[in-house]
Amino acid sequence: MNMRLTAALVLLTVPATAAERPDMLRFTNGDQLRGSFAGLRPGPMVHWRHDDLATPAEFKTTSLHQLVLREGQPLSPLRTLSHIELANHDRFPGKILALDDTKLTLETDYAGLIEIPREHLSIMAPNPMGGRLHYHGPFAQDEWEMVSIPAKEDEIPAPDEEAASIDEEQDEKKTDQEPEKWIFTGSSWLWNGKTPETALTRADALPERSILRFELAWKSRLSLALAMQADFNCPPAVADKDRRIQRVFNTMDPRSLARVFGTSHILQLYSNYLTHITTRVDENGEITVNRGAHGNHSIRLGDSGKARIEIRSNRKTGEVSLFVDDEFTAQWTAHRNQDAPDAPDIPAFTRGGIGFIAMTHDSPVKISDIVITEWNGMPDAARSLQVDDFDIVLMNNGTDRYAGKVGGFGADGIVDFEGRHGSFRLPLAEIAEIRFARGGLAKIPETTGNSILVRMGPMGVICGTPAGGDHKSIDLLNPSAGKITLSLAPATLIDFNPSHIAIDEWSHDF
Repeated sequence: MNMRLTAALVLLTVPATAAERPDMLRFTNGDQLRGSFAGLRPGPMVHWRHDDLATPAEFKTTSLHQLVLREGQPLSPLRTLSHIELANHDRFPGKILALDDTKLTLETDYAGLIEIPREHLSIMAPNPMGGRLHYHGPFAQDEWEMVSIPAKEDEIPAPDEEAASIDEEQDEKKTDQEPEKWIFTGSSWLWNGKTPETALTRADALPERSILRFELAWKSRLSLALAMQADFNCPPAVADKDRRIQRVFNTMDPRSLARVFGTSHILQLYSNYLTHITTRVDENGEITVNRGAHGNHSIRLGDSGKARIEIRSNRKTGEVSLFVDDEFTAQWTAHRNQDAPDAPDIPAFTRGGIGFIAMTHDSPVKISDIVITEWNGMPDAARSLQVDDFDIVLMNNGTDRYAGKVGGFGADGIVDFEGRHGSFRLPLAEIAEIRFARGGLAKIPETTGNSILVRMGPMGVICGTPAGGDHKSIDLLNPSAGKITLSLAPATLIDFNPSHIAIDEWSHDF
């Protein structure tokens, strides 16, 4: 009977579609309210419907922090990763149609044709990242899992039954306290725990050759472990009949990390340096830790700040490359133990899980804008280049680049380019990115106090002053594109207090 009941429950648990998921308002005082977004009114005011209200309610946007649409699920995701990025960091997805001396023309699913003054254009990416999109988020809490191991490491035989009894009493006291958890905001994950004992994980997230990119912010001093290609094949728990005294779980000990992530690459990121290790858990639960001879690298991230982290990895070969803020930082090959050349290589990784865990006490971190794509295998070190005097063109092969002046292109899709060593005509279909000279960019327009930020899936960030709208679309006055009517079908979140500073008010719990 239990089996039949379980089957029935499985059949009844059908994931809700984006249209069936409720919207959620997050207020500046930390309160939350579920319901249905009904539009914007002059003020500006958010028009809100709720089953318990006979008539719609209205809330001033000054009292609101965010509006999460459909639990962060787009009604119709954007069909392309092609996009442009402006000097103010707005990102407009769409098909790039034409560029001349004065403007760029973009065809979009959410606002029709858009024209952007050329002087506001910072990046043009007709074929970004070199691969198919696998994930963009976080916009749904149930796509991630949390794993807590408040105790137990390095098993040591108990000397006698009395010691084992004492150990059992200590374990019972430890389990009385609920482990601290990551906080989901609707568009990011926050860690503000005092004791680093909970990992945020996502199984089978990475393809065999992958690019993992995310925005990382931190307060106090950065101390974060990131696992990749993890199989979560953790050592088995000790049976009751074999009770043993064990050390308290310690995130600074790689063997403890192996108990969470299993076999994996692990990057340990600190404010001033980073370390790369690999862990292996065999079929008997034995843990092996390998450190490369050049595992430590100096970096300058500061005590509080924000950085874009990008990691390119090949599960089959064990190669890992790290970019920080688009600049190449370090590279490793994981299968060879460089400290012991005669030791056997670690077998090829078999799964693509990822995970995050803070490593020290009182180390708040924020993780957002996670993007996972397939990787074409090219190193893309040229992507880090953006200079004051020249436009930089990066080709799809990830290695060829050209410095000079981008002219324009039209329906033929051929970009006129004047380089330092001659003139070129470059097919747009073979260009990954163009980074325009910083010296030619317009000054970032100032936003008004009523400015909002609209996020779209899988990628897209557009700011502007709202001029009205309903539950399907809003009218937005963008400082670069002018007035546009923005469909909310691909939108996932509206931020009523947007900030471009390094550290904003993450949460009222911080």
